[in-house]
Amino acid sequence: MDIWHIVGNGLGKSMVAENEKVIRFNQPLFLAASTTLTITNSKVAGIKKGVLVQGKPPGVRFAERLEANNRELENRLGCKPSLGLLAIKTMLEYDVALKISCMALLPCLERPQNCSDKKALPAAYHNWLGERRLALAWIDSLHWPEFWLSAPEQSDISVTDSFSCLLELPDLPRHEASQLWLTLSKVSFHTWLEQANSKKLKAIEPLFYISGYRHISPNWWMYDNQLSVHVNRLQRTLAFVQQASEQVEKVKV
Repeated sequence: MDIWHIVGNGLGKSMVAENEKVIRFNQPLFLAASTTLTITNSKVAGIKKGVLVQGKPPGVRFAERLEANNRELENRLGCKPSLGLLAIKTMLEYDVALKISCMALLPCLERPQNCSDKKALPAAYHNWLGERRLALAWIDSLHWPEFWLSAPEQSDISVTDSFSCLLELPDLPRHEASQLWLTLSKVSFHTWLEQANSKKLKAIEPLFYISGYRHISPNWWMYDNQLSVHVNRLQRTLAFVQQASEQVEKVKV
């Protein structure tokens, strides 16, 4: 069985063995050393839509499967999937062993303090909590050590029904919502975990990304340099809660 190694553009170490075939993203094939396949998004590739695939794919109809999976994932996530998630789902359809590095599907949402409030971070256009939710269902078929998050710092702060408070954010005045972001981002992960279930975790996903389907996003906090610290902290806490909750459910089964 061929071993394929997906190497993302994030933090981490990519220890690629000589017998592994490598996939990279948004890089010209001739510049990506020891790379078998590159997948490039339409913006970087300069094409109108879809993705550009260069190199030797793992099997037949790879580009067609990418396109079909892209549509499916977009429907399931509410926004375009990252190339990393798209590659994982598609590669799982082939008879290969799959390793992943330099990619945790959780990039930082903290904005530079001099960033324009009219410009969103590229990472803000993806539903990372949703992507990790889907990836958790496939994790047993993957060698992916960097996916697993360590527990956040402990806190003594607790809020009754934290998920309901979080869902109220879009309807609150900005000052009140800003204060709530600050408070919720400091709530103990134990509190979130005690109150969590799969339905609640899925319901709050749309608060953490910008939909490309709307001209003006209601998630104004994704453009706020000061609040981005708290948004990023809470997303990471909830990603850990999502991970821990899934592990608890597996133990029950």
